[in-house]
Amino acid sequence: MQQNGALERKNQTITEVVKTMLHDQDLLMHMWAKATITVVYVHNKMPHRALGKTTPEEMLTGKKPKVSHLRIFGCHVYIYVPKDKRANLDPS
Repeated sequence: MQQNGALERKNQTITEVVKTMLHDQDLLMHMWAKATITVVYVHNKMPHRALGKTTPEEMLTGKKPKVSHLRIFGCHVYIYVPKDKRANLDPS
């Protein structure tokens, strides 16, 4: 089935951004699905010229999207494990 040119270009752009994110953060390729979801999520929160400089999310909900919760993809995280759940040879 043949897609239109705009959709093919959008898919190509998403794929290129996903590859860039994975390589930039030295992540394994099995993270491609999470990276793709992230790209589309962020894209829907960005203003678009065809929508009169509003966002796709704003067109759908009528509210400006909040972006304060966004973080760098692949950033380091630290997980707290309570002392009673740690084994003797686990890292401190």
